[in-house]
Amino acid sequence: MYIFYDTEATGLDLHFSQLLQVALVFTDDNLNILASKKVECRRSPWVVPSPGAMLITGFKPDDLKNNPLSHYDMMKDITDWVKTQHWPLTFVGYNSHSYDEPLLARNLAHNLQPTDLTTAVSPQNAAQRNTRLDVFAMVKLVALYRPGLLKLDTLNEYGKPSMSLLNVAKQNGVALSDDEAHDAMNDIKATIGVARIIKDGAPDLWDHFARMSSPENVADYVSKTPVFAYTDLAYGRNKTMVVSDAGSIDGGNTRIVFDLTEDPAKYLNASVEELTAMMRRVFDRNNTQPIPFRLVSAVTQPSFMPVETAGALLNANMGKDELEKRAAAIKSADPAFLARVAEAAATVQNPPSKKFNKQAQSPLLEQLFDRPVAPRLKARLQNWCERFHRAPNWPARAQMLQGFYAEFDADLKKDATIGRFVKYAGRIVFENAPETLTEEQRKGMRAYVARRLLNPDLSAPYMTISKARKELEGIEKERAAGKERWKDVTDSDIRTIKLYYTALEKDLQGVLPPAPVVAPPKPPQP
Repeated sequence: MYIFYDTEATGLDLHFSQLLQVALVFTDDNLNILASKKVECRRSPWVVPSPGAMLITGFKPDDLKNNPLSHYDMMKDITDWVKTQHWPLTFVGYNSHSYDEPLLARNLAHNLQPTDLTTAVSPQNAAQRNTRLDVFAMVKLVALYRPGLLKLDTLNEYGKPSMSLLNVAKQNGVALSDDEAHDAMNDIKATIGVARIIKDGAPDLWDHFARMSSPENVADYVSKTPVFAYTDLAYGRNKTMVVSDAGSIDGGNTRIVFDLTEDPAKYLNASVEELTAMMRRVFDRNNTQPIPFRLVSAVTQPSFMPVETAGALLNANMGKDELEKRAAAIKSADPAFLARVAEAAATVQNPPSKKFNKQAQSPLLEQLFDRPVAPRLKARLQNWCERFHRAPNWPARAQMLQGFYAEFDADLKKDATIGRFVKYAGRIVFENAPETLTEEQRKGMRAYVARRLLNPDLSAPYMTISKARKELEGIEKERAAGKERWKDVTDSDIRTIKLYYTALEKDLQGVLPPAPVVAPPKPPQP
Protein backbone atom coordinates (compact mmCIF):
# COMPACT_ATOMS: atom_id res chain seq x y z
CA MET A 1 0.00 0.00 0.00
CA TYR A 2 1.29 3.45 -0.87
CA ILE A 3 0.91 6.91 0.64
CA PHE A 4 1.85 9.58 -1.88
CA TYR A 5 2.54 12.85 -0.11
CA ASP A 6 3.70 16.41 -0.74
CA THR A 7 4.31 19.48 1.39
CA GLU A 8 4.36 23.25 1.06
CA ALA A 9 6.36 25.25 3.60
CA THR A 10 7.56 28.69 4.67
CA GLY A 11 10.96 28.17 3.05
CA LEU A 12 13.62 25.73 1.93
CA ASP A 13 15.70 25.53 5.12
CA LEU A 14 15.16 22.08 6.58
CA HIS A 15 15.75 23.07 10.20
CA PHE A 16 13.65 26.22 10.47
CA SER A 17 10.92 26.04 7.80
CA GLN A 18 7.38 25.36 8.95
CA LEU A 19 5.01 23.15 6.99
CA LEU A 20 1.91 25.10 5.98
CA GLN A 21 0.21 22.49 3.83
CA VAL A 22 0.42 18.69 3.66
CA ALA A 23 -1.48 16.44 1.30
CA LEU A 24 -1.58 12.64 1.41
CA VAL A 25 -3.14 10.12 -0.96
CA PHE A 26 -3.54 6.47 0.03
CA THR A 27 -3.43 3.99 -2.89
CA ASP A 28 -3.35 0.27 -3.48
CA ASP A 29 -0.54 -1.55 -5.26
CA ASN A 30 -1.98 -0.59 -8.66
CA LEU A 31 -1.96 3.10 -7.64
CA ASN A 32 -5.75 3.30 -7.44
CA ILE A 33 -6.68 6.08 -5.04
CA LEU A 34 -8.48 4.78 -1.94
CA ALA A 35 -8.43 7.81 0.36
CA SER A 36 -6.92 11.28 0.52
CA LYS A 37 -6.34 14.13 2.93
CA LYS A 38 -5.21 17.73 2.58
CA VAL A 39 -4.65 19.96 5.58
CA GLU A 40 -3.32 23.51 6.07
CA CYS A 41 -2.38 25.57 9.11
CA ARG A 42 -1.53 29.11 10.15
CA ARG A 43 1.95 30.50 10.74
CA SER A 44 3.58 29.87 14.11
CA PRO A 45 4.53 33.12 15.91
CA TRP A 46 8.32 32.55 15.75
CA VAL A 47 8.41 31.82 11.99
CA VAL A 48 8.98 34.33 9.18
CA PRO A 49 7.88 32.96 5.79
CA SER A 50 10.37 33.67 3.02
CA PRO A 51 9.06 35.88 0.20
CA GLY A 52 10.09 33.27 -2.38
CA ALA A 53 7.97 30.63 -0.66
CA MET A 54 4.96 32.93 -0.46
CA LEU A 55 5.20 33.85 -4.15
CA ILE A 56 5.69 30.25 -5.32
CA THR A 57 3.06 28.59 -3.12
CA GLY A 58 0.54 31.42 -3.38
CA PHE A 59 -0.02 31.66 0.38
CA LYS A 60 -1.38 35.10 1.31
CA PRO A 61 -0.97 36.95 4.62
CA ASP A 62 -4.59 36.18 5.52
CA ASP A 63 -3.96 32.45 4.92
CA LEU A 64 -1.01 32.56 7.30
CA LYS A 65 -2.97 34.38 9.99
CA ASN A 66 -6.57 33.19 9.90
CA ASN A 67 -6.45 29.43 9.37
CA PRO A 68 -8.30 27.80 12.29
CA LEU A 69 -5.66 25.06 12.61
CA SER A 70 -2.38 25.65 14.40
CA HIS A 71 0.82 23.93 13.36
CA TYR A 72 0.36 21.49 16.27
CA ASP A 73 -3.22 20.72 15.16
CA MET A 74 -2.06 19.97 11.62
CA MET A 75 0.85 17.72 12.53
CA LYS A 76 -1.27 15.76 15.03
CA ASP A 77 -4.03 15.41 12.44
CA ILE A 78 -1.55 14.03 9.89
CA THR A 79 -0.09 11.52 12.33
CA ASP A 80 -3.51 10.33 13.45
CA TRP A 81 -4.74 9.93 9.85
CA VAL A 82 -1.69 7.95 8.73
CA LYS A 83 -2.12 5.60 11.69
CA THR A 84 -5.64 4.73 10.50
CA GLN A 85 -4.38 3.41 7.13
CA HIS A 86 -3.42 -0.19 6.42
CA TRP A 87 0.22 -0.74 7.39
CA PRO A 88 2.94 -1.35 6.38
CA LEU A 89 3.01 1.63 4.01
CA THR A 90 5.41 2.85 1.38
CA PHE A 91 5.64 6.65 1.44
CA VAL A 92 6.17 8.12 -2.03
CA GLY A 93 7.03 11.70 -3.00
CA TYR A 94 8.79 13.73 -5.67
CA ASN A 95 12.24 14.86 -4.51
CA SER A 96 11.00 13.73 -1.10
CA HIS A 97 14.29 12.14 -0.02
CA SER A 98 16.05 15.51 -0.19
CA TYR A 99 13.29 17.83 1.03
CA ASP A 100 9.84 16.61 2.11
CA GLU A 101 11.12 13.64 4.13
CA PRO A 102 13.63 15.47 6.38
CA LEU A 103 11.35 18.51 6.69
CA LEU A 104 8.41 16.33 7.72
CA ALA A 105 10.57 14.60 10.37
CA ARG A 106 11.62 17.93 11.88
CA ASN A 107 8.10 19.34 11.91
CA LEU A 108 6.84 16.18 13.60
CA ALA A 109 9.58 16.46 16.23
CA HIS A 110 8.78 20.11 16.94
CA ASN A 111 5.24 19.02 17.74
CA LEU A 112 6.22 16.04 19.93
CA GLN A 113 5.13 13.53 17.29
CA PRO A 114 7.20 10.45 16.30
CA THR A 115 9.83 11.48 13.76
CA ASP A 116 10.01 8.00 12.20
CA LEU A 117 6.47 7.97 10.80
CA THR A 118 7.67 7.02 7.32
CA THR A 119 9.83 4.15 8.61
CA ALA A 120 7.86 3.11 11.72
CA VAL A 121 7.23 -0.52 12.62
CA SER A 122 3.76 -1.78 11.74
CA PRO A 123 1.47 -1.97 14.80
CA GLN A 124 0.00 -5.19 13.34
CA ASN A 125 3.33 -6.93 12.71
CA ALA A 126 6.61 -5.99 14.40
CA ALA A 127 8.55 -7.69 11.59
CA GLN A 128 7.26 -5.15 9.05
CA ARG A 129 8.00 -1.46 8.81
CA ASN A 130 7.11 1.43 6.53
CA THR A 131 9.40 2.18 3.59
CA ARG A 132 10.04 5.11 1.24
CA LEU A 133 10.33 5.82 -2.49
CA ASP A 134 11.15 8.95 -4.48
CA VAL A 135 9.69 9.25 -7.99
CA PHE A 136 12.24 11.97 -8.82
CA ALA A 137 15.04 9.42 -8.29
CA MET A 138 13.12 6.96 -10.47
CA VAL A 139 12.81 9.52 -13.29
CA LYS A 140 16.58 10.09 -13.28
CA LEU A 141 17.30 6.36 -13.49
CA VAL A 142 14.57 5.64 -16.04
CA ALA A 143 16.19 8.25 -18.30
CA LEU A 144 19.39 6.17 -18.18
CA TYR A 145 18.12 2.61 -17.99
CA ARG A 146 15.00 2.86 -20.16
CA PRO A 147 15.51 5.89 -22.46
CA GLY A 148 12.39 6.90 -24.32
CA LEU A 149 9.92 5.70 -21.71
CA LEU A 150 9.58 9.28 -20.48
CA LYS A 151 9.69 12.27 -22.79
CA LEU A 152 12.32 14.66 -21.39
CA ASP A 153 12.89 17.18 -24.18
CA THR A 154 12.47 20.35 -22.11
CA LEU A 155 15.87 21.60 -21.00
CA ASN A 156 16.81 23.47 -17.83
CA GLU A 157 19.04 26.55 -17.62
CA TYR A 158 22.13 24.31 -17.73
CA GLY A 159 21.08 22.70 -21.00
CA LYS A 160 20.20 19.37 -19.35
CA PRO A 161 16.78 17.65 -19.43
CA SER A 162 14.54 19.32 -16.87
CA MET A 163 13.24 16.79 -14.40
CA SER A 164 11.05 19.11 -12.37
CA LEU A 165 7.66 17.60 -11.65
CA LEU A 166 5.88 20.30 -13.69
CA ASN A 167 7.99 19.72 -16.82
CA VAL A 168 8.02 15.92 -16.61
CA ALA A 169 4.25 15.83 -16.08
CA LYS A 170 3.50 18.25 -18.92
CA GLN A 171 5.63 16.40 -21.46
CA ASN A 172 4.13 13.02 -20.61
CA GLY A 173 0.42 13.81 -20.72
CA VAL A 174 -0.08 14.24 -16.98
CA ALA A 175 -2.33 17.23 -16.33
CA LEU A 176 -0.62 19.90 -14.21
CA SER A 177 -0.78 23.54 -15.20
CA ASP A 178 1.48 26.33 -13.95
CA ASP A 179 -1.39 27.53 -11.76
CA GLU A 180 -1.95 24.08 -10.27
CA ALA A 181 1.73 23.48 -9.46
CA HIS A 182 2.92 24.08 -5.88
CA ASP A 183 -0.36 23.02 -4.38
CA ALA A 184 0.38 19.85 -2.44
CA MET A 185 -2.63 17.84 -3.65
CA ASN A 186 -2.14 18.80 -7.30
CA ASP A 187 1.54 17.87 -7.07
CA ILE A 188 0.62 14.48 -5.61
CA LYS A 189 -1.79 13.70 -8.44
CA ALA A 190 0.93 14.61 -10.94
CA THR A 191 3.42 12.39 -9.07
CA ILE A 192 0.99 9.47 -9.21
CA GLY A 193 0.56 10.09 -12.94
CA VAL A 194 4.30 9.94 -13.59
CA ALA A 195 4.61 6.89 -11.33
CA ARG A 196 1.92 5.09 -13.35
CA ILE A 197 3.86 5.64 -16.57
CA ILE A 198 6.95 4.07 -14.99
CA LYS A 199 5.03 1.23 -13.35
CA ASP A 200 3.09 0.35 -16.52
CA GLY A 201 5.95 0.92 -18.97
CA ALA A 202 8.76 -0.66 -16.98
CA PRO A 203 7.28 -2.94 -14.31
CA ASP A 204 10.65 -4.63 -13.79
CA LEU A 205 12.26 -1.30 -12.90
CA TRP A 206 9.35 -0.32 -10.65
CA ASP A 207 9.62 -3.60 -8.73
CA HIS A 208 13.36 -3.12 -8.36
CA PHE A 209 12.94 0.46 -7.14
CA ALA A 210 10.48 -0.85 -4.56
CA ARG A 211 13.15 -3.29 -3.39
CA MET A 212 15.49 -0.34 -2.72
CA SER A 213 12.96 1.36 -0.39
CA SER A 214 14.67 0.62 2.94
CA PRO A 215 18.18 -0.09 4.30
CA GLU A 216 17.03 -3.58 5.30
CA ASN A 217 15.88 -4.34 1.75
CA VAL A 218 19.13 -2.95 0.36
CA ALA A 219 21.19 -5.10 2.73
CA ASP A 220 19.21 -8.16 1.67
CA TYR A 221 19.79 -7.33 -2.02
CA VAL A 222 23.57 -6.84 -1.79
CA SER A 223 23.96 -9.95 0.39
CA LYS A 224 22.34 -12.04 -2.34
CA THR A 225 23.89 -10.24 -5.32
CA PRO A 226 27.70 -10.44 -5.34
CA VAL A 227 28.01 -8.30 -8.49
CA PHE A 228 25.66 -5.44 -9.34
CA ALA A 229 25.63 -2.06 -11.05
CA TYR A 230 25.78 1.34 -9.34
CA THR A 231 25.14 4.68 -11.02
CA ASP A 232 27.02 7.59 -9.48
CA LEU A 233 24.76 10.59 -10.10
CA ALA A 234 27.00 13.08 -8.26
CA TYR A 235 27.78 16.37 -10.03
CA GLY A 236 25.80 15.26 -13.09
CA ARG A 237 28.39 12.61 -14.02
CA ASN A 238 25.91 9.74 -14.37
CA LYS A 239 28.75 7.23 -14.25
CA THR A 240 27.61 3.61 -14.08
CA MET A 241 30.03 0.98 -12.77
CA VAL A 242 29.93 -2.65 -11.83
CA VAL A 243 30.53 -3.05 -8.10
CA SER A 244 30.44 -5.38 -5.14
CA ASP A 245 29.41 -4.66 -1.56
CA ALA A 246 32.31 -4.00 0.82
CA GLY A 247 30.43 -3.53 4.08
CA SER A 248 28.50 -0.73 5.74
CA ILE A 249 28.60 1.94 8.43
CA ASP A 250 25.93 3.88 10.33
CA GLY A 251 24.15 0.69 11.31
CA GLY A 252 23.63 -0.23 7.66
CA ASN A 253 22.38 3.20 6.57
CA THR A 254 25.48 3.73 4.41
CA ARG A 255 26.81 0.98 2.12
CA ILE A 256 30.42 0.82 0.95
CA VAL A 257 30.80 -0.45 -2.62
CA PHE A 258 33.95 -1.38 -4.58
CA ASP A 259 34.43 -0.69 -8.30
CA LEU A 260 35.31 -4.08 -9.79
CA THR A 261 37.15 -2.59 -12.75
CA GLU A 262 39.89 -2.21 -10.16
CA ASP A 263 41.66 -5.35 -8.94
CA PRO A 264 40.95 -5.57 -5.19
CA ALA A 265 44.30 -7.35 -4.67
CA LYS A 266 46.02 -3.96 -5.10
CA TYR A 267 44.21 -2.57 -2.06
CA LEU A 268 44.06 -5.43 0.46
CA ASN A 269 47.13 -4.19 2.36
CA ALA A 270 46.24 -0.48 2.24
CA SER A 271 46.28 1.39 5.55
CA VAL A 272 43.31 3.27 7.00
CA GLU A 273 44.96 6.54 5.93
CA GLU A 274 45.45 5.33 2.36
CA LEU A 275 41.88 4.04 2.16
CA THR A 276 40.57 7.34 3.54
CA ALA A 277 42.47 9.29 0.88
CA MET A 278 40.98 7.07 -1.86
CA MET A 279 37.44 7.63 -0.63
CA ARG A 280 37.94 11.39 -0.42
CA ARG A 281 38.89 11.59 -4.10
CA VAL A 282 35.21 11.28 -5.02
CA PHE A 283 34.73 14.88 -3.83
CA ASP A 284 37.54 16.19 -6.05
CA ARG A 285 36.17 17.03 -9.49
CA ASN A 286 39.70 17.35 -10.89
CA ASN A 287 40.81 13.93 -9.66
CA THR A 288 42.34 11.64 -12.30
CA GLN A 289 43.33 8.73 -10.04
CA PRO A 290 41.19 5.59 -9.64
CA ILE A 291 38.44 5.78 -7.02
CA PRO A 292 37.74 2.15 -6.10
CA PHE A 293 35.34 2.92 -3.24
CA ARG A 294 32.02 4.76 -3.03
CA LEU A 295 29.86 5.54 0.00
CA VAL A 296 26.20 5.15 -0.90
CA SER A 297 23.18 6.06 1.24
CA ALA A 298 21.00 3.00 1.77
CA VAL A 299 18.29 5.26 3.20
CA THR A 300 17.55 7.23 0.04
CA GLN A 301 16.83 4.57 -2.57
CA PRO A 302 20.35 3.78 -3.84
CA SER A 303 20.86 3.35 -7.56
CA PHE A 304 21.86 -0.32 -7.38
CA MET A 305 20.77 -2.35 -10.40
CA PRO A 306 21.18 -5.87 -11.78
CA VAL A 307 24.19 -6.03 -14.12
CA GLU A 308 22.05 -7.40 -16.94
CA THR A 309 19.73 -4.38 -16.67
CA ALA A 310 22.62 -1.91 -16.86
CA GLY A 311 23.91 -3.43 -20.10
CA ALA A 312 25.78 -0.93 -22.27
CA LEU A 313 26.02 1.63 -19.47
CA LEU A 314 28.67 -0.43 -17.66
CA ASN A 315 32.35 0.41 -17.88
CA ALA A 316 33.54 -3.14 -17.19
CA ASN A 317 35.34 -4.77 -20.12
CA MET A 318 35.71 -8.18 -18.52
CA GLY A 319 33.72 -11.35 -18.27
CA LYS A 320 31.26 -12.40 -15.60
CA ASP A 321 33.69 -14.96 -14.20
CA GLU A 322 36.39 -12.35 -13.55
CA LEU A 323 33.92 -9.95 -11.96
CA GLU A 324 32.62 -12.65 -9.61
CA LYS A 325 36.20 -13.68 -8.81
CA ARG A 326 37.04 -10.13 -7.76
CA ALA A 327 33.84 -9.81 -5.74
CA ALA A 328 34.67 -13.08 -3.96
CA ALA A 329 38.16 -11.76 -3.17
CA ILE A 330 36.61 -8.86 -1.26
CA LYS A 331 34.20 -11.06 0.67
CA SER A 332 36.92 -13.55 1.57
CA ALA A 333 39.51 -10.91 2.44
CA ASP A 334 41.13 -10.64 5.83
CA PRO A 335 38.47 -9.27 8.23
CA ALA A 336 41.03 -6.66 9.27
CA PHE A 337 40.90 -5.24 5.71
CA LEU A 338 37.13 -4.78 5.81
CA ALA A 339 37.47 -3.27 9.28
CA ARG A 340 39.98 -0.73 7.90
CA VAL A 341 37.61 0.02 5.03
CA ALA A 342 34.78 0.69 7.51
CA GLU A 343 37.03 2.89 9.67
CA ALA A 344 38.11 4.92 6.64
CA ALA A 345 34.50 5.29 5.48
CA ALA A 346 33.43 6.52 8.92
CA THR A 347 36.25 9.08 8.87
CA VAL A 348 35.23 10.38 5.44
CA GLN A 349 31.58 10.55 6.48
CA ASN A 350 32.34 12.31 9.78
CA PRO A 351 35.75 13.98 9.57
CA PRO A 352 37.37 15.15 12.85
CA SER A 353 36.83 18.82 11.97
CA LYS A 354 33.11 18.19 11.43
CA LYS A 355 32.85 16.39 14.77
CA PHE A 356 34.69 19.22 16.51
CA ASN A 357 32.52 21.92 14.97
CA LYS A 358 29.35 20.01 15.80
CA GLN A 359 30.40 19.77 19.43
CA ALA A 360 31.70 23.33 19.65
CA GLN A 361 28.60 25.10 18.35
CA SER A 362 25.50 25.71 20.46
CA PRO A 363 22.65 24.32 18.36
CA LEU A 364 19.37 26.20 18.35
CA LEU A 365 16.19 24.52 19.52
CA GLU A 366 15.13 23.33 16.06
CA GLN A 367 18.56 21.82 15.37
CA LEU A 368 18.37 19.54 18.40
CA PHE A 369 15.46 17.50 17.08
CA ASP A 370 17.41 14.29 16.36
CA ARG A 371 19.97 14.25 19.17
CA PRO A 372 20.37 10.59 20.21
CA VAL A 373 18.75 9.46 23.46
CA ALA A 374 19.35 6.20 25.33
CA PRO A 375 16.55 3.67 24.61
CA ARG A 376 15.06 3.58 28.13
CA LEU A 377 15.09 7.37 28.44
CA LYS A 378 13.62 7.65 24.94
CA ALA A 379 10.71 5.43 25.98
CA ARG A 380 10.04 7.63 29.02
CA LEU A 381 10.16 10.79 26.92
CA GLN A 382 7.76 9.28 24.38
CA ASN A 383 5.43 8.39 27.24
CA TRP A 384 5.53 12.01 28.44
CA CYS A 385 4.74 13.25 24.92
CA GLU A 386 1.80 10.86 24.64
CA ARG A 387 0.46 12.08 27.98
CA PHE A 388 0.81 15.65 26.69
CA HIS A 389 -1.27 14.79 23.61
CA ARG A 390 -3.91 12.95 25.68
CA ALA A 391 -4.27 15.70 28.28
CA PRO A 392 -7.94 16.77 28.56
CA ASN A 393 -7.34 20.47 27.91
CA TRP A 394 -4.74 23.21 27.50
CA PRO A 395 -4.53 24.13 31.21
CA ALA A 396 -3.56 20.51 31.92
CA ARG A 397 -0.85 20.67 29.24
CA ALA A 398 0.43 23.94 30.68
CA GLN A 399 0.77 22.28 34.09
CA MET A 400 2.81 19.48 32.54
CA LEU A 401 5.53 21.96 31.56
CA GLN A 402 6.68 22.47 35.13
CA GLY A 403 6.21 18.80 35.94
CA PHE A 404 8.71 17.86 33.22
CA TYR A 405 11.62 19.33 35.18
CA ALA A 406 10.73 17.37 38.29
CA GLU A 407 10.15 14.12 36.38
CA PHE A 408 13.39 14.32 34.40
CA ASP A 409 15.59 16.22 36.85
CA ALA A 410 18.33 13.56 37.04
CA ASP A 411 18.27 13.01 33.28
CA LEU A 412 18.58 16.74 32.54
CA LYS A 413 21.72 16.90 34.68
CA LYS A 414 23.28 14.21 32.48
CA ASP A 415 22.01 15.54 29.14
CA ALA A 416 20.60 19.07 29.05
CA THR A 417 19.55 18.69 25.40
CA ILE A 418 16.51 16.61 26.36
CA GLY A 419 15.07 19.90 27.63
CA ARG A 420 14.08 20.41 24.00
CA PHE A 421 10.98 18.31 24.61
CA VAL A 422 9.56 20.66 27.23
CA LYS A 423 10.62 23.68 25.17
CA TYR A 424 8.76 22.34 22.14
CA ALA A 425 5.78 21.75 24.44
CA GLY A 426 6.04 25.30 25.80
CA ARG A 427 5.95 26.75 22.30
CA ILE A 428 2.92 24.59 21.48
CA VAL A 429 1.01 25.85 24.55
CA PHE A 430 1.99 29.46 23.87
CA GLU A 431 0.74 29.25 20.28
CA ASN A 432 -2.54 27.53 21.12
CA ALA A 433 -3.50 28.78 24.57
CA PRO A 434 -1.19 31.55 25.86
CA GLU A 435 -3.71 32.45 28.57
CA THR A 436 -2.91 29.16 30.36
CA LEU A 437 0.69 30.27 30.95
CA THR A 438 1.87 32.55 33.74
CA GLU A 439 2.50 36.19 32.92
CA GLU A 440 6.22 35.58 33.30
CA GLN A 441 6.08 32.69 30.82
CA ARG A 442 4.07 34.74 28.30
CA LYS A 443 6.47 37.65 28.64
CA GLY A 444 9.43 35.34 28.06
CA MET A 445 7.85 33.80 24.96
CA ARG A 446 6.95 37.20 23.50
CA ALA A 447 10.55 38.32 24.00
CA TYR A 448 11.79 35.09 22.34
CA VAL A 449 9.57 35.73 19.32
CA ALA A 450 10.62 39.38 19.07
CA ARG A 451 14.33 38.60 19.29
CA ARG A 452 13.91 35.98 16.61
CA LEU A 453 11.90 38.00 14.09
CA LEU A 454 13.66 41.34 14.63
CA ASN A 455 17.20 39.97 14.60
CA PRO A 456 19.09 42.35 12.26
CA ASP A 457 21.89 39.84 11.59
CA LEU A 458 21.59 38.78 7.95
CA SER A 459 23.73 35.71 8.70
CA ALA A 460 21.20 34.32 11.21
CA PRO A 461 20.49 30.65 10.41
CA TYR A 462 16.71 31.18 10.46
CA MET A 463 14.56 33.56 8.42
CA THR A 464 14.09 37.03 9.95
CA ILE A 465 12.24 40.11 8.76
CA SER A 466 15.56 41.69 7.72
CA LYS A 467 16.60 38.58 5.76
CA ALA A 468 13.16 38.34 4.15
CA ARG A 469 13.37 41.94 2.94
CA LYS A 470 16.86 41.31 1.57
CA GLU A 471 15.60 38.23 -0.28
CA LEU A 472 12.67 40.21 -1.66
CA GLU A 473 15.09 42.82 -3.02
CA GLY A 474 16.87 40.05 -4.90
CA ILE A 475 13.57 38.75 -6.29
CA GLU A 476 12.67 42.24 -7.53
CA LYS A 477 16.00 42.50 -9.34
CA GLU A 478 15.59 39.07 -10.95
CA ARG A 479 12.03 39.94 -11.94
CA ALA A 480 13.20 43.18 -13.53
CA ALA A 481 15.83 41.20 -15.44
CA GLY A 482 13.06 38.97 -16.82
CA LYS A 483 13.86 35.75 -14.96
CA GLU A 484 11.33 33.09 -15.94
CA ARG A 485 10.72 31.99 -12.36
CA TRP A 486 8.98 35.27 -11.46
CA LYS A 487 7.17 35.91 -14.73
CA ASP A 488 3.71 35.71 -13.12
CA VAL A 489 4.56 37.87 -10.08
CA THR A 490 2.79 41.24 -10.09
CA ASP A 491 3.61 44.58 -8.47
CA SER A 492 0.61 43.98 -6.23
CA ASP A 493 2.12 40.67 -5.04
CA ILE A 494 5.38 42.40 -4.10
CA ARG A 495 3.58 45.24 -2.33
CA THR A 496 1.38 42.81 -0.35
CA ILE A 497 4.44 40.96 0.95
CA LYS A 498 6.22 44.19 1.90
CA LEU A 499 3.17 45.30 3.87
CA TYR A 500 3.04 41.89 5.53
CA TYR A 501 6.57 42.17 6.89
CA THR A 502 5.84 45.71 8.09
CA ALA A 503 2.77 44.43 9.95
CA LEU A 504 4.82 41.67 11.61
CA GLU A 505 7.33 44.26 12.72
CA LYS A 506 4.66 46.57 14.15
CA ASP A 507 3.12 43.72 16.14
CA LEU A 508 6.41 43.35 18.00
CA GLN A 509 7.01 47.01 18.79
CA GLY A 510 7.58 47.60 22.47
CA VAL A 511 8.17 43.94 23.32
CA LEU A 512 11.94 44.39 23.62
CA PRO A 513 13.60 47.29 25.44
CA PRO A 514 15.09 49.89 23.09
CA ALA A 515 18.72 49.38 22.19
CA PRO A 516 21.04 51.53 24.31
CA VAL A 517 22.18 54.73 22.67
CA VAL A 518 25.94 54.74 22.31
CA ALA A 519 27.46 58.22 22.32
CA PRO A 520 29.89 58.89 19.47
CA PRO A 521 33.53 59.01 20.54
CA LYS A 522 34.87 62.44 21.37
CA PRO A 523 37.27 63.89 18.82
CA PRO A 524 40.90 63.87 19.92
CA GLN A 525 42.03 67.02 21.66
CA PRO A 526 44.61 69.08 19.82
